[in-house]
Amino acid sequence: MGRDNTAFEAKLSEDLAHRALTILTANPGMSQEAAMLQAQTDLRESALKNNPFKPPTGCPVNDLPPELLAHIFKVGCEMQAEEDDADYEDEDGLDLEDEWETDDEDGEVDEVVEDDEDKDVRMGSPEKRRTHTHPASDGAAPPETDGEESEDGDDWDADLPFQVLVSHVCKHWRAVALNTHTLWQIIQFTTHLNVEKSKAWLERSNGLPLDVFIDCTSVHGPDGHDHDDGDEATHHPPTAQHPPSTGGALMGIIMAFNPTTGTLTTDTITADQEQMMSADVAPPEPCISLDDFKVILDMIMPHVHNWRVLEVSANYYTYMYELLSRLAKVPGAPLLEELGLYNYEESESEEVDTFEPAHLAEAFLPFQGNAPKVTHVAFWGVHIAWEAALPMLQGLREIEFAYHTRDVRPSFETFRAMLEASPEIELLSLCYSGPVGDMEVLEVPSLRTLVLCYLEPDFVKPFIGALVLPGLEELNVDLVEEDFTDFATQLAEPARGQTRSLLAGLTTMKLTGLQCNDATCAVVMAQLEGLKRLHINCEGEEKRFFELLSELKGTAPQYCPKLESLRVEGVEGAELRELVATRKTAGAPLQQVFIGSRDFVDAKDERWLRANVDTVDFFDPSDDSEPEPEELDVMETDSDLD
Repeated sequence: MGRDNTAFEAKLSEDLAHRALTILTANPGMSQEAAMLQAQTDLRESALKNNPFKPPTGCPVNDLPPELLAHIFKVGCEMQAEEDDADYEDEDGLDLEDEWETDDEDGEVDEVVEDDEDKDVRMGSPEKRRTHTHPASDGAAPPETDGEESEDGDDWDADLPFQVLVSHVCKHWRAVALNTHTLWQIIQFTTHLNVEKSKAWLERSNGLPLDVFIDCTSVHGPDGHDHDDGDEATHHPPTAQHPPSTGGALMGIIMAFNPTTGTLTTDTITADQEQMMSADVAPPEPCISLDDFKVILDMIMPHVHNWRVLEVSANYYTYMYELLSRLAKVPGAPLLEELGLYNYEESESEEVDTFEPAHLAEAFLPFQGNAPKVTHVAFWGVHIAWEAALPMLQGLREIEFAYHTRDVRPSFETFRAMLEASPEIELLSLCYSGPVGDMEVLEVPSLRTLVLCYLEPDFVKPFIGALVLPGLEELNVDLVEEDFTDFATQLAEPARGQTRSLLAGLTTMKLTGLQCNDATCAVVMAQLEGLKRLHINCEGEEKRFFELLSELKGTAPQYCPKLESLRVEGVEGAELRELVATRKTAGAPLQQVFIGSRDFVDAKDERWLRANVDTVDFFDPSDDSEPEPEELDVMETDSDLD
């Protein structure tokens, strides 16, 4: 050690002497003492040149007004959220397990934070409940190999929330970041609770509208890590607006949600999955226990007047009961715009008429019915006092109901009142849920998207028969297990109050479950003359719809002549090539083709498709979102902790 210091000192002396000689040569009139002082100054500045805690000389960013710098930080947060969304990572948010400095810990706001042990919030991505693990220990630092830095260190820094990252650059940036309260408006509780850090984040929002996401679905895995619901140990369902297809014997339904969009999601349990789930294995413990959840509610309830978004997901209805009982005591949520409550507790009971357990069946009235700005609601396996809630269930743009036993569903009268009081409603999603009672004529001229998933024939036929939907543009159908020929025929007949069918006005359709005979398939396809976007799951009988796309009438396509974008599952490359070639020759070429990643498309087929279609991409059928089409301006797709 002593020899190393001696060598360093010798090198330093040599460097100083050389610098002083150079300065004397350039300045003959300078004294040796002045030259040495100048050499020492130059050496010091050279050594500090890349010091992150010392602002670079002449950096134009330091001259920017705080308002412009704050805007840059905001844009950076938005870009990070977009990149995370595109990379299919987890929802951006505050990981309560990780360490980051609070305002009380780091001293004055204008001090440079240089604590080697300072760790900040780790950000994953929305979208989206992908497979993701969190460190099981309380330490937030990622693991590294012994004796060397791992490359994960850079990734760790890159995954920090952008607003936190910039607050660690220098004292000026930190002051701007902490005083730009719009950077701290989105908070997500996903894994272990850290009260102090959570309170600090809420305080930084400084009373601005808050987007609150509470995901209690992450569980402790047997490997000692924590897992989001949806990893290898659990089943990860896709979205409700694009519900999944079924394969194998249907045994039940699993519910989940998309925490970025609030979209309901469902999936089925096949016989093989049922056998795995029935194994004598104790259920994993949630990372956020019920006691932790109560503490979170204690923290956020005082801010209820600032909530803009509240989304809560849980594996057990006890969490929802605790939440609903508290919301019922709140006199109002004046700024709330989006309310999403998602419970996907898996029950072994086959009961469809009566809610279980009975002691949790009480229907509460959230916010005492006072939430005047609510426009988006999603109730998934969660029921409230529907009729009493009508004062807050008006002016809605999106309504999503899923997985309700018949005794806790709204009556048709209440359902109709809800829609009639929402003249700008655009999306209605019913998944194993819907109004009960006699159906009457209900006109909803503003509705653009309708999702029908896992509904019974004796419900869906009279329900569609009662609706007047002159503006419907998108229809998503996933009806399983039974023959829906009569319903399919009904869709192709003139709709109530119109001279054309409901199908004739569609521009987008998803068919992942609609069993009907061959003749009815052709009748349905014949009505889709204006269709531009089509998603078909070809793994079941629905493949007949795909096969009809290749049929010609003379030299033109007989079905879907305006089709531009096709998304398919369960087809082979040769079949796709034949379809693309046929429609191209017929003068109706496909511009976009999205292929299920599990489908057999070899390299030769892929090259051919890319040469003959503007956009070709692959998607995982279990993913929550559609690939976003970039080439077509007319395409429409589903829509931060920053």
